Amino acid sequence: MADEKKMKIGAKELFKKPLVLILAAAGVVLLLLGSGTTPSSSTEKTTLTAETENYRRALESELITLCEKVTGAGKVSLLLTLDGSEEAVYAKDERQNGGSDYVVSSGEGLLLYHKHPTVLGVAVVCTGGGDPSVRAELTALLSAALGVGSNRIYITSGQS
Repeated sequence: MADEKKMKIGAKELFKKPLVLILAAAGVVLLLLGSGTTPSSSTEKTTLTAETENYRRALESELITLCEKVTGAGKVSLLLTLDGSEEAVYAKDERQNGGSDYVVSSGEGLLLYHKHPTVLGVAVVCTGGGDPSVRAELTALLSAALGVGSNRIYITSGQS
């Protein structure tokens, strides 16, 4: 009798494992099928990512030049963190309420402008970063230049 129970439990365990494996494999297949993208959309994302990276590097370069002009800052290294990527804003030839206003959309149409990603934070390492007055000056400068709060700016001292 005890051997029969062991065999029944063993059979149940045997059937559970393949079932779990089959369900897991089916889940992976569904995930792969569901996340498929068209080649044109992935090319567009790569282009947007490259444009965003170019924007970030150019902005970092300008900020480094600006920060190095602050008395006592010395040599500056800077890192920006951005939220998202560049977005194209289009106008469509649609009229609202019979007026002459164009509807703004993210689809295709007349390109109005490119919206740059927002700055989340900035980290600065500079030779004068240990001086509280230099840190305060750089924090105020970066806050004004980027439109971010001082809580999103970190400045520390580093080697020359």
